[in-house]
Amino acid sequence: MNSNIKLYIRWALVFLWMAVIFYFSSQEGIISHQKSFSVAVLCERIVEFFAGKDIITNANRKNFEFFVRKLAHVTEYFVLCMLFYRAFLAGGNDYRKSAAKSFIFSFLYAVTDEIHQIFVAGRGPSPVDVGVDTIGMLLYLLPRILKEKIKKRAG
Repeated sequence: MNSNIKLYIRWALVFLWMAVIFYFSSQEGIISHQKSFSVAVLCERIVEFFAGKDIITNANRKNFEFFVRKLAHVTEYFVLCMLFYRAFLAGGNDYRKSAAKSFIFSFLYAVTDEIHQIFVAGRGPSPVDVGVDTIGMLLYLLPRILKEKIKKRAG
């Protein structure tokens, strides 16, 4: 595939994923909570199917839903950071510059996403969420950086 087309596709995917995150952040608090609860119930059913017994009880259901919400944050920003990294690599950056730029842009988007939620009914900014988003970014970037460092030492 032509490298310019590949680059355009990668950047289009970055902006598409940013739009997905923006869409979810634009949902009013009640709607967001209802969707999170529905996803948590689905996850609960899957976990209990594989466990073969009821694990999630009324006593720990809120904690489980909280965990599912935070896991969604980790996943969203893992994917965003991955898309940024691949776009920067396709643009000719080495792995170090790609990783640094990916982290910076993903982190800034996480911060602006929380600021955006000030203007959404029933939502608000959360520095904790930025921290959780950062975990997703690091889960993507750290293995890549370590892999490249090991490759450099071996080669």
